Amino acid sequence: MDFSFGSPKAEPGAPALGKPLLSLGLPRRGVDDSTPFSLDTDAEVGPDWRNALSEWVEEHSYYPQQAAALGQQGTTRVLVTTMPDGRVLSVELERGSGSPWLDLALEGLFRGAKLPPMPKSVGDQPVPFHFTMHYIIVR
Repeated sequence: MDFSFGSPKAEPGAPALGKPLLSLGLPRRGVDDSTPFSLDTDAEVGPDWRNALSEWVEEHSYYPQQAAALGQQGTTRVLVTTMPDGRVLSVELERGSGSPWLDLALEGLFRGAKLPPMPKSVGDQPVPFHFTMHYIIVR
């Protein structure tokens, strides 16, 4: 999914004049994993589930047009509680970005969602995790 607005110039990756490119992550150097979020949980979910969640987020996340039009960026953190089968039970905003559009986009990403199922070793109890998304406009 392309999270940018505008089209590149002749040089790959160069921003179009007058239109910002949008990123859902922090710029990094020398790091292969450029995921725009962080995940924090005490559950032993393992790297396979983390990778599956990363793919799910890449497929379903977006930068709200309203926030982009207003030049809003920031970091939003939510507490997501999910069943091991992937059903999301609740989403709570823990730290707002200062932009209601960005906060609502992250809450809406998880609310009522069906995430990838967790490994059987997690058990059958609800699993909470903290999810932080970095919304950045690259100029």
